[in-house]
Amino acid sequence: MTFTAAMTLRARRLWAHVAREDGYASEVVVLPGIFLLLFAALQGALWYLGSNVAQAAAFAAYNNARAYQSTTGAGQTAGDQIISGMPGFLQDAQVDVIRTPTTVTVIVTGTAESLIPGVQLPLVTRMITGPVERWVPTP
Repeated sequence: MTFTAAMTLRARRLWAHVAREDGYASEVVVLPGIFLLLFAALQGALWYLGSNVAQAAAFAAYNNARAYQSTTGAGQTAGDQIISGMPGFLQDAQVDVIRTPTTVTVIVTGTAESLIPGVQLPLVTRMITGPVERWVPTP
């Protein structure tokens, strides 16, 4: 058998083997979609975790700022401590505390971490408003 005949025979056997492998081409179409869904789910989970960190920071800042004879600085510090205690979930976080004689408003904003380069997630914003603790004399 000559070299050319042997190579032709090998090519025919290889082609017959490849022809029997039906269905593997669909993986090329399906796998990118599966990976896209997986990354989208992970991205959604990271946004949700960032939202939870913002909510915890807002709650801590509110509880400290509304206390009897407390200040906005105490609330600011409490919110910043929560955010720094959970690094990586909320980027460029900002805690704003507004205290009036009767109410306290805390606004926490930040950006959730992004897994997919170039994808900008919606801004995470959490706001809590409530009364200030105060001493009221009994009649």
